[in-house]
Amino acid sequence: MEPTAAAKIMVYLRLLLAIISLVAVYLMLKYPTVEAGLRINAVLSLTNPTILLLINLVGISGLAGKVSFMKLGFIIVGAIFIMLGTMK
Repeated sequence: MEPTAAAKIMVYLRLLLAIISLVAVYLMLKYPTVEAGLRINAVLSLTNPTILLLINLVGISGLAGKVSFMKLGFIIVGAIFIMLGTMK
């Protein structure tokens, strides 16, 4: 089965998120202080939700023509609830 364009974009965004996390691990190992770790985590706390939101938006747009508006609304509301529920 050939992945759709939206699925490919979602995969590449997820790969980008993994690379960013691995770079953060490397930086934390290179600068092993609490202050540096907090700074790195602060950057991750901004980038990770942004990329996850982009992944969700791409997935929702990929479903737009295949799912009814009511189900699409439920998916969007669910994604919003996930984002709100995971905010600190």
